[in-house]
Amino acid sequence: MDRARIIFIILSIYIFAAYTWWTYAHYSNTQKIFAQKKELLEMSCYKATFDLQGAVSQDMFNDSIDMQKFFALHYPELELSFLDIYLPLDNFMIRPRLASYKQLEIGTTRKLTMYITEGLVMMLLLFWGMVYIYRSFKKELFLKKLQNNFLLSVTHELKTPLTAMKLYMETLLKRTMNPEQITLIAENSLNETQRLQEQVEKLLLSAQLDSRKYELEKQHLNLSELINELVINYNKPRQEKDKIKAFIEDQIIIYADASAIEMILNNLLSNAAKYGGENPSIEISLKAIQSQIILRVSDQGIGISDLDKKMLFNKFYRVGDEQTRKTKGTGLGLFIARHLVNMHKGKLSVCNNQPKGTIFEIKLESDANQNFIS
Repeated sequence: MDRARIIFIILSIYIFAAYTWWTYAHYSNTQKIFAQKKELLEMSCYKATFDLQGAVSQDMFNDSIDMQKFFALHYPELELSFLDIYLPLDNFMIRPRLASYKQLEIGTTRKLTMYITEGLVMMLLLFWGMVYIYRSFKKELFLKKLQNNFLLSVTHELKTPLTAMKLYMETLLKRTMNPEQITLIAENSLNETQRLQEQVEKLLLSAQLDSRKYELEKQHLNLSELINELVINYNKPRQEKDKIKAFIEDQIIIYADASAIEMILNNLLSNAAKYGGENPSIEISLKAIQSQIILRVSDQGIGISDLDKKMLFNKFYRVGDEQTRKTKGTGLGLFIARHLVNMHKGKLSVCNNQPKGTIFEIKLESDANQNFIS
C-alpha cells in the first residue's frame, strides 16, 4: 500500500510538472513571437522606404496623392508622413501604424490568456481527476481490507460451531455415556447450532438491507416493556457484577417493528459486552424528551478512536486487525443496527463516555409523519 501510494504521488508530481512546463513554454513562446512580429513590422518600414524611393526615381508618381494611394495599397500596416510640403516625394517618413501595434498586442494577449486559461483548466481537471483516482484507490484498498477481515472472521465464526458440533457428535458415537452427559452434549450442540444460525441470519439480513428488500412490520408497542424484557433475559445467566443497569422510563409507546428493535438492541448490547473490558459495566437508558425518544447504551470500556468512529457503521468493518483481534464477530452488527434505525426514520450515533468508554445513542422522532408517539 505504501509503495503504491509513493508511485501515485511521484506520477502525480510528474504530470503536474509536465503541464506546468507546457503552459510556461507556450506562454514564453508567445512572448517571443510577439517580439519577432514587432521587429518584422519595424523592419518592413525600411523595405517600404526603399520601394518608394525606387518608384520615385522611375517617375511612377505624379504627386504625393498617387504615392499615398500606392503606399496604402501595398503597406496597409504602415503609415506615410511627408516632411516637406515643397518636395514631398523626396522627403517622407514611414513608420508602423499605432493600430498595427495594437493589433499585435491584442493577438498576443488573447493567446496568452488562452494558454493560461487552458493551463489552469487542465490543472484543475487534473487535480480533480487525481483526487478522484486517489479516493477510489483508497476505497478499493479499504474494501479489500474489509473483504479480507470478513473472510477471516466469518470463517472463524462459522467454522467454530461446526467444529464443536462435529466433536460432540463424535463423542456420542465413540463413547458410552449416561443420560445426563448425553443431555449436556445435546444442549451444547443446540447452543452451537443457534450460534451458527444467528451468524447466517445476520449475513442474510445484511444482504436484504443492501438490496432494500427488507420490510418492517410496524405496530404500536410498549418500548419500555420490550427493553425491560431484553434486559431481564440478558441478565439471567450473568453474575451480579456483569449485569446491565437499566434506567427505563415507563410507558413509552412507539409505532415500530418489534423484531427490528430487538435486533438493534441485541447488537448494541453485544458490542458493549465485547469492548467493555474484562468486567464490562453496561448501562441502558430510555426517556422521552418533548418530541424525541432517546435510547442510550453505554459502557466503560476501551472506547473508540475518532478514525474508527467514521468507519464503524460500514459493512464488515471491525476495530483492529482480524489476525490479532480477540473478540468474536463479523462486523455486521452495527451495520445492521444503523440501517434498521434509519428505516425507523431515526438516527444512531456514537460518542465518548466519561471518564472512559463509549455511548451509542438512538434518537427517534415522534412527529406525525413518522407515527412515533410517546
